[in-house]
Amino acid sequence: MGDVDEAARLEDVLLTRAAQSGEVAALGRLLERHRGGMRAVALSILGPGADADDVMQDAALTALLRIGDVRDPAAVGAWLRMIVRNAGRLVLREAILVRPVGELPVIAAQLGPEQWLERNALRDWVWEALAELTPALRMPLLLRYFAAEVTSYERIADACGIPVGTVRSRLSRGRAQMATALAATADTPHGPAEQRIRAGRVEAYELLAAAD
Repeated sequence: MGDVDEAARLEDVLLTRAAQSGEVAALGRLLERHRGGMRAVALSILGPGADADDVMQDAALTALLRIGDVRDPAAVGAWLRMIVRNAGRLVLREAILVRPVGELPVIAAQLGPEQWLERNALRDWVWEALAELTPALRMPLLLRYFAAEVTSYERIADACGIPVGTVRSRLSRGRAQMATALAATADTPHGPAEQRIRAGRVEAYELLAAAD
């Protein structure tokens, strides 16, 4: 059993380091390896249903954005389960309260989108995956996860001219498509992201400015 556990930890370390260096397929394999434990956490908090599915998709996207934060690659499974646990608790809280701004699973407040993207080795894949979404799904994701300031559901709704319920639905569908694409990753090259970064950022900011 000890040898098996050690081998599992070693594989986690290798996959985490590979993902942090920009190998999207390595992150996809990490998520697949720990899917069972992550889903068990989601179900223990939310029970079976759409909320648990949404939390799993949100966790995949959060892992994609924040894999560089992992300091102990051998404990990446616990880190992934923590993401699910936090997201699940926020879903429960949302049933009663508006989600506090400080607890949104977004880019660290001290980093703007340009700095985060420059530091994140997976940025090319992220922007190519976003580019595959329809504009209706892509814009809520850009505003939610990639705006320089934390963006509430209400502000996204105002910016896009849609109800808050539609924002939630589109975010769920967009996350689902991103999570599916991540799970299906292969070791294929992704082209330079600078033009997509610039275009996406300008599009999001222009939409926010128009809504003010």
